[in-house]
Amino acid sequence: MQKKGIDVSSWQKAIDWEKVKADGIEFAILRCGFGVDTTNQDDDTFKRNADECTRLGIPFGVYLYSYATSINKAISEANHVLRLIEGYK
Repeated sequence: MQKKGIDVSSWQKAIDWEKVKADGIEFAILRCGFGVDTTNQDDDTFKRNADECTRLGIPFGVYLYSYATSINKAISEANHVLRLIEGYK
């Protein structure tokens, strides 16, 4: 079984999620950020995209663009994701 999905980040700017759903998109993969756990490395559109997917019932997953070159940086990046997804299903 195939499903139709999209991968989005701040590079796509503001997305019309109503149109996305109407076009038959069944899921989204959202970039939540990049690098270590600092707010300046959050994806600027993540919260809006996650909120819109939640509102419209579009299932979504997340990814973080990793730059980790050490265990400590990898742990920080994992914490970055956990901070951003808190409160989402």
